[in-house]
Amino acid sequence: MSRRIAVIFGGAALAAQTAMPAYAQLPPPPPLPGLEIHVATEAPPRPRHEHRPPRPGEGYVWIGGNWHWDGGQWAWVSGRWEQPEHHNAQWVHPRYVHEYGHYRYEPGHWSYQHLTDGDDYRQWREEHRHHDQDREREQHRP
Repeated sequence: MSRRIAVIFGGAALAAQTAMPAYAQLPPPPPLPGLEIHVATEAPPRPRHEHRPPRPGEGYVWIGGNWHWDGGQWAWVSGRWEQPEHHNAQWVHPRYVHEYGHYRYEPGHWSYQHLTDGDDYRQWREEHRHHDQDREREQHRP
């Protein structure tokens, strides 16, 4: 009986060892949906007042409601209690940065999550980078 168990566990250990290198070579997972930087054509409305319900348990963090750019308009996302996946994680509030008559919107996220540039923001930034270069050349003309 003990020989049979050893053969079963030995086979499982061998399978795990051969699978490890393949697992280590996997590409990083894609960013989570909603973690893209976008550019909005108008300022977000004023934040709404919300009633904060009681904390549901130990370790939960209140994430206040905010305006989310939804590809053409601002949409309100209500506040909520969340429990971070990591013990020392911090909530990073959304940012709305006024640039060139538009608003760069960086969605709220946990400190262990990473934002990526949305297609609209990437294109907009590239267009304005050229404007900056033209303006800089004009300033340095004799």
